[in-house]
Amino acid sequence: MRLGIWNRNRLVRITEGGEGVIYEYQGKILKLFKDGTDLQTKEKKVKLLLKKTLPPEVIRPLETVCDSQGRFIGYLMEKVSGDEIRMLANGKYVKANQISTRDILGILVRMRQVLQAVHRAGVYVGDLNDRNVLFDKKGNIYLIDCDSWSVGGENCGVVMDVYRDPLMQGNRFSESTDLYAMSILIWRLLTRIHPHGGTMEPDMNIPERMKRGICVIDNPAVKIPRTIRSWKHLSPALVTALKAIFENRSRTLGQELEEMYGCLKYCETDGEYYDGRFDCCPLCNGDAALVMRPHRRETVRGLHLTAVLYPEDVALVLNECCYLDKRGEIVDIRTGERQPRQEGVQYTFLKDGSALLSKQDSFYFEVRGKICQIGKKLRSPVYTDENHIYYMTGGNRFCKLTVTEQGNGKTELAKCGYETYFAVEAGHFCLINRYQGRLIINCDGRNTELLYDDVIQAYGIRRDPESGGWLAVLEGGDGSFRTLVLQNGLLFDTDKLRYEGDPANLCLWAYTLYIPMDGYIRGFSFEKQAYRDFACDVVTPDSRLIRGNNEFMIVNDENIYMLKP
Repeated sequence: MRLGIWNRNRLVRITEGGEGVIYEYQGKILKLFKDGTDLQTKEKKVKLLLKKTLPPEVIRPLETVCDSQGRFIGYLMEKVSGDEIRMLANGKYVKANQISTRDILGILVRMRQVLQAVHRAGVYVGDLNDRNVLFDKKGNIYLIDCDSWSVGGENCGVVMDVYRDPLMQGNRFSESTDLYAMSILIWRLLTRIHPHGGTMEPDMNIPERMKRGICVIDNPAVKIPRTIRSWKHLSPALVTALKAIFENRSRTLGQELEEMYGCLKYCETDGEYYDGRFDCCPLCNGDAALVMRPHRRETVRGLHLTAVLYPEDVALVLNECCYLDKRGEIVDIRTGERQPRQEGVQYTFLKDGSALLSKQDSFYFEVRGKICQIGKKLRSPVYTDENHIYYMTGGNRFCKLTVTEQGNGKTELAKCGYETYFAVEAGHFCLINRYQGRLIINCDGRNTELLYDDVIQAYGIRRDPESGGWLAVLEGGDGSFRTLVLQNGLLFDTDKLRYEGDPANLCLWAYTLYIPMDGYIRGFSFEKQAYRDFACDVVTPDSRLIRGNNEFMIVNDENIYMLKP
C-alpha cells in the first residue's frame, strides 16, 4: 500500500509512541514510523511477521505501507479497543468496573494460551509488559506493538527493566524470558504489587532485587504497604511456583493458574473468590486447609463398587492406562510392565505393551530394539489405538503413524489450523479448529461449521461408543460452557449447562451425557431433557468417567473404580 502526502495529511491521529505515530485509516490502524527509526530493520521484521501464523489476539501487520516513492514507512493492522492490562492492578478501576478476581484469572489464563500459540509460531514477545496487552469488557485480550518482538533472528531491542529476565543471556529471548515477564504480570494483577516491590532497610531498587531473587513472598525483610491485597486466597501451588521463578530457582510454570481458575469458590463475607480446594475461605479463617481426596472405599451406598488397583502400590493414577507406583516407576495397568519415570514425559502404550513417551515437541517409542523419535506440534497431545499413533505435526497436519515389525507407515488424515483441539477413540477422530469467529469440527472427515466468537480455555472431546457420535464441551473466557453433540452434523447445542471440573472428565453413552459431581454421577438425556443421578461417594468433579455397557470406570488420582449402577 502506498501513501502519498495528500493521504497522510488527511489521517486521523490517535496517539504517539516512542518510534511511531498511530492513525485511524479506513476502519483500521496505521502505524507510521518516526524519523530516526531504523526502517530497514523494521521492514525486515514486519515482513517476517506477515509470513507467520499467529492467533487473532495478536494485532499483527496486515500489509506494509510505503510512501509515494515506494519506501517503507509503516504498516496497517486491525483496529481494536480496550484498556491496558495494567489497569487490572488499579484498585479503584477494578471496583468501579466491578471486575472480580475470577475475571482477572480468566484474562490471565487466556493471555497464557495466546502466548503459548505465539511461541509455537517461533516468535517471542521479548518486551512483554502491562502496557502492550489490552483487554476489553468481554475478557478478550490483544497483544500489540508486535513490530518490537523477536522473530526470525531479528531480536527485540527494548525491554522494560521491571520485566526483564535477570537470567537472560545477552539479547537472546525465549519462552523462558516471556514466562518470567508473564509471571510478573500474574502476580501484579492478582496482588497489585510487583513481586519485587515493597521496601527494605537499606532499600534497593526493583531491578537489583530481581537479580538477587528477593521477592515479597514469605520474606520478612520486605515491608509491604497495608493497601496491598492479601494472597492467602490464591492457590498455594501457584504461589509456590511463582516464588521459585521470582527467586531465580525455576523458569517453569505448570497448570497451577488454570487449575485455580477451574475450582474457584466465592466468599460472601469478603466478597472475594478463593481457591476452592480450601475447606473454607482462607481470608476469613486462618486455619483453612486444603481438602485431601478420600482414599479407597469398598462399598458405596449399596452399589457394587470395585477398586481396580492395589492402593498400597499406587502413588498417583496418571490415566486409565497407567499409574505411578510408590517406587517411582510407571506401570502399564494392562500388562503390569514397569519402567523408570522420566520428568516432563507423558506415557501411553501400544497394543504390544510398548511404551510411548511423549514430550512437549516430540514422542518416541521402541520397535525391534530401535528407538524411533517423531516430532510433533508443541504441547499437543498424542493418542494410541492398537498399533496406531495419532498426533499433529509442527506443520499443522493431523497424522496416523502405524507401527509394525516391518517399519512405520505414516498417513495424513487432515489439515488443521493454528488452534486445533482433537481426540481419538477406537480409531475415530474429532478435530475442532477455531478460526476467525468460527468452529470447523471434523469428525472422521465430515466437517460441521459453527459460529463461535469466544476463546477456548479448556475443552473435552469424547466419543459415544454406542451411537458413534461425539461430545465436545468448550469452556469460554467467562467460565461458561458450550456443549455440542455431533453425529453426521449437529444434534445438540447449548450454553446452559454448567460443570464444576475439567470438561474432559465428562462422557457420552447412548445420547446421554454423564457428569461427575461431588458424590454422584448425573446422567442427562439431551433428547428427553431429563436427569438421573447415581450416588457414588468416590466420585468428585475431578473424576474422569468412562462408560461401558453395564458399568462406569471412575478414574481418580488414588485409584480406578468400576461401578455398576
